[in-house]
Amino acid sequence: MSLDQKNVNQQIIELEEMNKNLRIQVEKNKVNNAFKRIARKDWEKTVDAIEDWITIIDLDSVILRSNRTVEKYFQLRVQDSIGLKCCKLVHGTDQPINSCPFPIMLKTGKRESAEVEIREGSWMLITVDPIFNNVGEIISAVHITRDITQRILIQNEREILVRDLKNALTRIKTLDGLIPICSSCKKIRDDKGYWNLIESYIESHSDAAFSHGICPECSDSLYGEETWYIDMKKRKNKKE
Repeated sequence: MSLDQKNVNQQIIELEEMNKNLRIQVEKNKVNNAFKRIARKDWEKTVDAIEDWITIIDLDSVILRSNRTVEKYFQLRVQDSIGLKCCKLVHGTDQPINSCPFPIMLKTGKRESAEVEIREGSWMLITVDPIFNNVGEIISAVHITRDITQRILIQNEREILVRDLKNALTRIKTLDGLIPICSSCKKIRDDKGYWNLIESYIESHSDAAFSHGICPECSDSLYGEETWYIDMKKRKNKKE
């Protein structure tokens, strides 16, 4: 076998080995790409399952990516939301509103949040987190919107209840301190030195009112010798 033939054979062997390695690498890449596709699908399913509206926005508030919650909040398909400004979609404005946390996040470089009324009676908690490049510059942001309308309603109802209770407490008068009372007739002496019936005194110093009756001991004392009273007690005792 000539030297040239040997060289050719050696090159063929090397090429076959290279081809074998390439096939192995291609198969590995196929597996890796399959795993990447599966991982991406799983990630998309996870993000889409979250009830909060999650988007990636650029520095001009333009939506780059969105989960499917945008369909529930705005009756808009995911693909149709891409390229829109989040402020235009949420508030109908071309620029972020004054209460929007996004401009503040651009200045602080950290997470910012704000509770925003997007329309009458409808509230959202908006949170933005910065996304940095390799040199530490903000290039985009994660924009998360959560519906907090129900919590705000409950909070407002609680505040109204607390306010009503405070108003009620301010109207309630209480009796405190030492009250001079007659040991015989039970009249009470007021600050001016006048003696008042206990009912009058309490009614003038509180919101209480009296409904008069008579206790069993006083009934016996007043009517114990009356025939009609004795008969009435007998009938009552028989019923019991």
